[in-house]
Amino acid sequence: MKNILSILALLVILVIPAQASASYYYTLEGTVGSISDGGGLASAAGISVGDTVRYVIEIDTDRTGFYTKNNGKNKDVKGSYYSSLYSGTLNGMTTRNYNYLNPHNGGFYSQTGNEQTYLEISNWSSGFGDLTIGSTVNQIFEAAFNENWGYTQIATSNLKITNISNVAPTPIPGAAFIMLGGLGVVGVVRRKFF
Repeated sequence: MKNILSILALLVILVIPAQASASYYYTLEGTVGSISDGGGLASAAGISVGDTVRYVIEIDTDRTGFYTKNNGKNKDVKGSYYSSLYSGTLNGMTTRNYNYLNPHNGGFYSQTGNEQTYLEISNWSSGFGDLTIGSTVNQIFEAAFNENWGYTQIATSNLKITNISNVAPTPIPGAAFIMLGGLGVVGVVRRKFF
């Protein structure tokens, strides 16, 4: 019995850090105000002026934001938080690697993205710490290139925060894998020793 309890304690120690995070995921929804679709990515995604779009942005206040310089090295943005685009609307590519949210003049400014698209976020009416569900973010520009370097940009204004969560929208597969593997070890130990 002691062996089983020891193994279960080890599993708890292994699984909990994989799920713990200082990150928060902010879901924003708003209406597209304008589109410049030289890359055809907005039409490929079925997005038109007047449509509702949704973004999920990860923000980690325990990490410093950064951008990647032309030489491939990261440069910290002092006084900023780490940010990353968890999901956007355009499926292209970006040449920018910015991951920061910076408090600015009583509000905040952010440049963030992922491999498919890039966001520039401006909020002048309230600071990042004041955001709650129902808060408005003034403006988001989303931009990406297609495979021929055609450029698409979407401008969305007056976005509302519809959800704030410290859990990613999808489960973390690594933690589930560790847990299932550990349960298999418990079964083997139980069968062998009991």
